[in-house]
Amino acid sequence: MNAPSPSPRTAVILIHDEEDGPGQLGPALRRSGFSLDVRTRDPHPEDTEADLVVVMGKALGHPEGEPPALWEEERRLLARRLEAGRPSLGIGLGARLLAAAAGARVGPGEKGPVLGVHPVSLTMEGLADPLFAGFEEFFDVLHWQGDTFENIPGAQELVSTARYPHQAFRVGKSYGVRFHPEVDGGLFERWVGSSREDVARVGLTAEELLKREGPRVVRVQQHAMLLLERLATFFARQVGAGGGERYLFTVDAIQRLAGRGVLLSPGIPRRAPIVRVGQTLSLKRPDGSRVEGTVRGMASFGDTGSAIPLLVLLDSPDAEVPPGSEALTSEPLTV
Repeated sequence: MNAPSPSPRTAVILIHDEEDGPGQLGPALRRSGFSLDVRTRDPHPEDTEADLVVVMGKALGHPEGEPPALWEEERRLLARRLEAGRPSLGIGLGARLLAAAAGARVGPGEKGPVLGVHPVSLTMEGLADPLFAGFEEFFDVLHWQGDTFENIPGAQELVSTARYPHQAFRVGKSYGVRFHPEVDGGLFERWVGSSREDVARVGLTAEELLKREGPRVVRVQQHAMLLLERLATFFARQVGAGGGERYLFTVDAIQRLAGRGVLLSPGIPRRAPIVRVGQTLSLKRPDGSRVEGTVRGMASFGDTGSAIPLLVLLDSPDAEVPPGSEALTSEPLTV
């Protein structure tokens, strides 16, 4: 007799700019079995009991006009969840708030703001943490930060820099990540365009920053996506998410091959192979109808992008798979 599938779980994601969204974190959480409740600056009292709370955002210090009461409300929410032993994830500004919730003193960074791709290093604890298994001791990430904080009571420091420590930490069942693995090239371009005051603080124009850092952001995507997949898997195990039908990716482009074969892009994260050859897929089209198929391979063709297109054999040779279709599977993922 088969064991019952775990119940669907919800990740509450609090973002700080409506146009940003959760970036690449959203698909990673969906792949791990979470449904998403994404809100802009809108914490609710009942979020204390949510399966997972994620607080995100970028800040080079205390931005002009940002309501401190909101930050304090989110800090209190994270503190209540820490006290109750419930998992949370803080990214960027959210990591600062998680550190404060754990009792760390947070303040302006005396060494100035950091904006762009720069290396970080794993600590001894980070080298032993499964989240970073297979990572080099030094690797590049996207920074957008200007604050710092003291040692976090009860936390393990996992990633650090000489300029600002505490780049990633674990406290209880929660993780904080000061850098921004959720940001891809397109989101970085939007951030730069809407944050010219931040950019000016590092002595550059938006155009200069994009020219210098845009290609670097693209190059760090493989590490970034692997980290997000592992974070999502960690939290799914914490709360029993998963089971049933899982999201894989949204089809951007389709290439017809011989017979029933199609090549679907963008595909799956390159450094986190979550499907296997022979696995069945359901392609849910924008109108709600479905096409079934089987994974026959992964097609990189020398491309070094962050995702690998999937070669799929459709059950019906004449089936159409328009862009916007969602690739779903009921079989266990391999992460």
